[in-house]
Amino acid sequence: MATGFIILKRFVMFLALWLVLSGGAISGLPFGIVTAAIAAWTSLKLLPADGRRVRLHSAVLMMPGFLWRSIRGGIDVAWRAFHPKLPVTPGWLLWRTRLPEGGPRVTLGSELSLLPGTLVAGSRGDVLYVHCLDATKDVAGEIAAEEARIASMIEGEPS
Repeated sequence: MATGFIILKRFVMFLALWLVLSGGAISGLPFGIVTAAIAAWTSLKLLPADGRRVRLHSAVLMMPGFLWRSIRGGIDVAWRAFHPKLPVTPGWLLWRTRLPEGGPRVTLGSELSLLPGTLVAGSRGDVLYVHCLDATKDVAGEIAAEEARIASMIEGEPS
């Protein structure tokens, strides 16, 4: 029963995406319905439901900060690349995350790669390998804050 609801939610999401991408053209709706159904089924096979849900209001509240950090990260990297003295002090940080496997950890890795001067270059188990352009900064503090923001969006435990 729960799987039926999840596939329905995913179907509606993919169909809405189809409508946006097709400009709401009704003539393409039959193809969009078939495509959305296949996408929903495929997404359930590739990313099975695990009992966790994202708090939508938390995700929406996180978007402005996410966009700001993305812009700030791009500016920081560009500034370092074009600076005559190339101010970098590269280093590595091994971060043991407490986020559950799957989507939450992937989200953390993606977010960290958008922070100024950081890139998640891999992981093993619950350890993320984070490359830093400036190892003298408080990268661990930034990662902890980002991990807490992502954790606040997740409700429920895997079933």
